[in-house]
Amino acid sequence: MGTHMLVISTVSRSLVLQSPASWEIAREQGLRLTFAAARDPWSERLAHLGTFIPLPAERSLSPSALGQLSRALRRLADVEDWDLVQVQTPIVAALWRLVAPERLRRRTLYVAHGFHFQAGERRLTSALYRTVERTLAARALAVATVSREDHAWLTALPARRRPAVVWSLPGAGVDVRHFHEAPSPSQAGVPYVLFCGDLNANKDPLLAVEAVERCRAGHPGLRLVVIGEGPLRGPLEELARARPWLVLIDRTDGMRAWMAGAGALLAPSRREGVPRVIIEALATGTPVLARSNRGSRELLGGGAGTVLPAGAGAAQWAKGLDLLLREPPDPGLMLRRAMAYDLTAYRPAYADLLGAVLAAAGRGVDRVPALPHP
Repeated sequence: MGTHMLVISTVSRSLVLQSPASWEIAREQGLRLTFAAARDPWSERLAHLGTFIPLPAERSLSPSALGQLSRALRRLADVEDWDLVQVQTPIVAALWRLVAPERLRRRTLYVAHGFHFQAGERRLTSALYRTVERTLAARALAVATVSREDHAWLTALPARRRPAVVWSLPGAGVDVRHFHEAPSPSQAGVPYVLFCGDLNANKDPLLAVEAVERCRAGHPGLRLVVIGEGPLRGPLEELARARPWLVLIDRTDGMRAWMAGAGALLAPSRREGVPRVIIEALATGTPVLARSNRGSRELLGGGAGTVLPAGAGAAQWAKGLDLLLREPPDPGLMLRRAMAYDLTAYRPAYADLLGAVLAAAGRGVDRVPALPHP
């Protein structure tokens, strides 16, 4: 029957978009895949890669939602004696490590695409998330991080607090060459800048709208193309009715073309891991204006892009966008930065991670040396 791997996330969209190369690599390693997540428009793609089990999951911390998801995870643990379990989002990762039986926790890999806290945050919720991760870290066999900042935090924990396997992945596997080879638009047309991501308060697309509105004083033909889905879709549609320069697209398979044609990418997220969309922009030579967070600091430092302070308002964003459109970074520097996160780096790193976790699960080891971020 082969080795059976269970992959759990809050929503299907995360599994399809965060690290799609992972599932191809796992299948190449001979693993049979079962995905468990809330059903959404992306679920069908997972069903083509393996078995799909719907979960009553939602991105909510309400007691009823957490209780319902916890019960579903307990039932999932009884479906089969899974050989390997990968959890992919903080809510699911926390609940699974709390409710799963020990035999499965000792086969569990948590791939953290960004803890729900980052350096410099002083909010009560950040302190709570930090405490949760510190408390639960050792209740999984392995934790792999995609950002240098998260890796540094995890390896700084006392040995007894760390999982047996601590690993660092170079991002989530972006086909940099594919984006770099995107054909340039045959004609510029009306220039546009791009926002791509979940339409929620953390990603802050409303700031992008306000920044472009202000910037249009010096760039009157400038448009903003927003690609994404989420709870702020309604407010954005309301804004778009009075702003013909604001274009909304819920999802697309043509991201490479949209990125290649953009004058800039706006990335105002308050918190990120290592965002794929910034790597894709660097690969196509599209300048990036981002809010300071662990991901933007890692990807855009040293002149590869523009990083604004976390508290910068729309006026500062408009000024930064105007300067970026007039004086973009060196495309060679941008491409070199992106190549560090290319599939050629990610594929062997993730394959080695799977091998190390399966070997550790079979041996029942206490500790595997933490691997540094490349």
